Amino acid sequence: MMSGFDTSVFSQPKSNLLKKVIFAFLGVILMGIGIAFNACANLGSDPISVFSYGIHSFGGVNLGTAFNVTNYTLLFIVLIFGRRYINIGTLIHALFLGAFVNLGGDLYAGVKILFLPLTGFNDIVFRIAMAVVACFLLFFGTALLIAANIGLDVWTGLAMLLRDQTHKEYKFFRVAIDVFSLMAGFFLGGRPAIGVTTVLAALFGGPIIQSFVNLIKKSIFSVIKLKNNDI
Repeated sequence: MMSGFDTSVFSQPKSNLLKKVIFAFLGVILMGIGIAFNACANLGSDPISVFSYGIHSFGGVNLGTAFNVTNYTLLFIVLIFGRRYINIGTLIHALFLGAFVNLGGDLYAGVKILFLPLTGFNDIVFRIAMAVVACFLLFFGTALLIAANIGLDVWTGLAMLLRDQTHKEYKFFRVAIDVFSLMAGFFLGGRPAIGVTTVLAALFGGPIIQSFVNLIKKSIFSVIKLKNNDI
């Protein structure tokens, strides 16, 4: 059954909503750069990114375009069947993530040119360092989007939609989506995106993101007077 949009986000004070939009947008910027850094470091990416990397390899398009193809397709599906899960943050994530992934790729190349000669790092040390930075950016950016609480990303929206249609638990579909993304990405040509970071992200990503969400709410949001009961 088709659902209606959730407009409750617009009932809060405009100043609060504006702050949340800014944080969500910043979160998507960090996510895009983190995804690109992981891809360029070539030590592994999270399962969702492996799927887009597979599209990138199979279709011969740049990585940002691959993310756009995936996100726009899922946005269309959720828009039809579960539009209550679409909100401002969802649109920011779906429409702009690909552009920031491409930006992150250019930024990585610039950082490599700048730092490798100056620091004397060898390539593997540099790649490990960038993978650590990438995971921090991806996890913290994801936490910003979650803490802003103005819309789910399209993958989470899809999981919620499947939960509603089957009446099974959300966590079942979250795991199923990760497994599907990893396998589909692998067979589409995303094997280079699978590595140690993929495993670490799967094991520790959730707890780290949750810790960042709590930190953001208790520190950053309290400083700018965005109350916890408003987020």
